[in-house]
Amino acid sequence: MRYFVNVEFLADLEKQGEWEKARGLLYKKWSDEKMNSGLLIRLLSECWYILSEWDNSIAGNKELSFQTVKGTLIECTEFGMKNCTNNSQFLCVAGYMISLFPHLFYNGNLAHNSDSLYTEWEQRGIKMLRKSHETNPSDKIANVLNLGTTMNLANYDEAKIAMQSELQYIFPDETTIELYFKDIFSIGCCLY
Repeated sequence: MRYFVNVEFLADLEKQGEWEKARGLLYKKWSDEKMNSGLLIRLLSECWYILSEWDNSIAGNKELSFQTVKGTLIECTEFGMKNCTNNSQFLCVAGYMISLFPHLFYNGNLAHNSDSLYTEWEQRGIKMLRKSHETNPSDKIANVLNLGTTMNLANYDEAKIAMQSELQYIFPDETTIELYFKDIFSIGCCLY
């Protein structure tokens, strides 16, 4: 089961550092098919990745605006929270991303732990992960990510090991987000 829709030319744009073109390509495709949850998840994950890596290497890209990418991320999240409340993949991907970097999902102060919005959004992400697992208990990605929030390390490690042979089918492409997930689900990497 593929977790992210295949979008032609996306991996090439990412490899060339053409992040705004990648975001624009995904935004256009999603705008043309707003109810396509696969495109919504793909756009949301692209924006999240760009923002989460902003300080590492992406900030120097002159075509790219932090506020534009964050605005797109918030737009996708709000749309998904209204229209994909029972879509386990949306709940899983968005919930994971929100739980890791809550401050990217709202407009406001970036003061992490002292900001009540930060804690509120972090908890919202964790609840989305739990609901994703409850909605589709056979989803191994949702199961591992959910277990990562519970600190049940024995079950977490066991579930992660059990899915190793399927990673190449779940994340078959070489897009940045798929490489990211292949890496975090590899043995020896801790999610939280």
